Amino acid sequence: MSKNEREQMIDSPHFPYLLIRDHLLTNLLGNEADEILYWGGKELARQFPLTAEEDIIDAFAHCGFGILSFIKEDKNSTTYSLSGDLVATRLLNEEVSFQLEAGFLAEQLSHTQKRPIEAQAAITKAKEVFFNVQYY
Repeated sequence: MSKNEREQMIDSPHFPYLLIRDHLLTNLLGNEADEILYWGGKELARQFPLTAEEDIIDAFAHCGFGILSFIKEDKNSTTYSLSGDLVATRLLNEEVSFQLEAGFLAEQLSHTQKRPIEAQAAITKAKEVFFNVQYY
């Protein structure tokens, strides 16, 4: 991370969240951070289950994860994007993970659709976040 990017992160109103989420948790969880955060996201969704799929987009904003947007749907998969000021600030860190959000999305969709669903977060070179959701 460049000095300018670090300063942008520190000056962000999201800095307290970034300290815990992207620095402390990542350091504490070590090499298993992505897997643990994914299952943590699923557990959060189980504790706060939604009854309608339409509520998931609102829940992402309410939880402070960012702006979730539907992109496309195929027979066995759906693609969503995640954006917003917090997401842009988090992307200043090259080691950032969106697996917590992926787990939350997968479990909420699984609950509303009553079938097994998994999601994977992907960050593009253009600094965009996508969730690839697979239906089983």
